[in-house]
Amino acid sequence: MIFNIIKLGWKNVWRNPTRSGVVIVAVLLGTWAGVFSAGFFNGMVQDSLNNQIELSVGHIQVMHPQFDDLYNPKYQVKNAEGIIKTLQSEPYVKDISAKSVVTGLAQSTRNSFGVTVNGVDPKSDTLLAVKKYMTQGDFFSTDRRNPIVIGQKLAERLGIEMRSRMVLSFQDVDGEITGGAFRVAGIFDSFSNQYDESTVFVLRDDLNQLIGSEDAIHNIRIDTDNLSRADIYAQRIRRQFPEVEVKTWRDISPELRYIFDMMDVSLYMVMIIITIGLIFSIINTMLMAVLERTRELGMLRAIGMDKGRTFSMIMFETFFLTMAGTPIGLLLSWLTITYFAHSGIDLSAFSEGLGEYGFSTIIYPELSFAYYMNITLMIAIAALLSAIYPAIRTLKLNPVQAIRKFN
Repeated sequence: MIFNIIKLGWKNVWRNPTRSGVVIVAVLLGTWAGVFSAGFFNGMVQDSLNNQIELSVGHIQVMHPQFDDLYNPKYQVKNAEGIIKTLQSEPYVKDISAKSVVTGLAQSTRNSFGVTVNGVDPKSDTLLAVKKYMTQGDFFSTDRRNPIVIGQKLAERLGIEMRSRMVLSFQDVDGEITGGAFRVAGIFDSFSNQYDESTVFVLRDDLNQLIGSEDAIHNIRIDTDNLSRADIYAQRIRRQFPEVEVKTWRDISPELRYIFDMMDVSLYMVMIIITIGLIFSIINTMLMAVLERTRELGMLRAIGMDKGRTFSMIMFETFFLTMAGTPIGLLLSWLTITYFAHSGIDLSAFSEGLGEYGFSTIIYPELSFAYYMNITLMIAIAALLSAIYPAIRTLKLNPVQAIRKFN
């Protein structure tokens, strides 16, 4: 008997092909728009997260417990070489970078601006992602004295170009103001305007000489084999070296942690909003169908179809009406996301605005298989919820009054 009810519900969907077709297309487009929007947003956020961690944060950082508060160069990592050597033998460590860091003032003849000065060793440091964003010059392959690599935004702010001379002023290990003249050897232009404006690179030997401590290392960056296990690895390092401060990317960059934690919620919020719109559209369509078929439904009740079967028929009809467009919408969104995941979506026309928030100008949408499954389940539940009210309306029909009403 239940098979006959299902069969009758499916046939009823196609009694008015135009109206059913409009609803099916609406569900199809709503599913496609929601899933593709989620894939686009996920790709943009994931790309930004990976780029920022690769460029500046890393998975784990080791530093002196007081260095992060004051950026005073006297707070150096004790036994830095020993820590690096020990960590290099750990199986989860992929790369280690050590640098000296100070904050100071970059000055040209036209302007000045506060910057973070990174003293690096380009021969041994493999974690310098900034190299791939070089647009002019090179990354310390010159033999000239006191070279410096700066961002395009800082160059514009200071009004300087390649081979221009600039001065860096900062505090040394004794608390005295010191500084030196540097010559621009390279200019980079990353996805983040803020980073380009406030970050400069010099040779570690040059910087350490100026601050008065030749072996100074203020920051050890560690990239592991698994970003999501950074907290576990950081705990191991804390047990090995209790005298130093160990922070993960979540501790160093709370805004990235917030984006990462809220990403799933944001993706489903987009789909929930679209699904709510679809629910009201389906309820409206099914109420119209029920009202148009009042006499027919009354007749069915009069000849013996009980309330349970009438209720089931409307439920199945609504379910079929909703789910007919869902697989096509999911397939279309999967094809669209797969295509743009390889070719990318070029948003270079909005590069200025995206750069302010650290987003790339090429977006590669991506979405996990689990999300597709969850969306299917979400729409199926929405279909059932949409069917309840129209089905309840059929139960309130009085068979005799329904037949007389149209006679």
